[in-house]
Amino acid sequence: MSFLIDVALPILALMALALSLPYLWALVLPEGIPGLIANGVLSLLGIATGVVGYFMVFYGGLGLPASALVPFLAIWVAKTALAWAPMLVLGLAAQPKRWKEVVW
Repeated sequence: MSFLIDVALPILALMALALSLPYLWALVLPEGIPGLIANGVLSLLGIATGVVGYFMVFYGGLGLPASALVPFLAIWVAKTALAWAPMLVLGLAAQPKRWKEVVW
């Protein structure tokens, strides 16, 4: 078990995903507050999907029933929020300065 491969790289990848998703969603979503809210929700869902996918591969599905697996994965999404939530907030906060038609 290597710290770099098992811990550091997944955290850095998650942080990069959280920072890049708002910019990618901004290419297809409308400018303005509703678009910014949709951007945040879609980015959050994308990150949560990435975290769940990683833990399903990392833990091999655990052999748990769905009633126990869903809370387990939800807790891990919340725990990893310490790493990705600040990056997501920074990515979303930078969006209004890129708007051309809507005034913030």
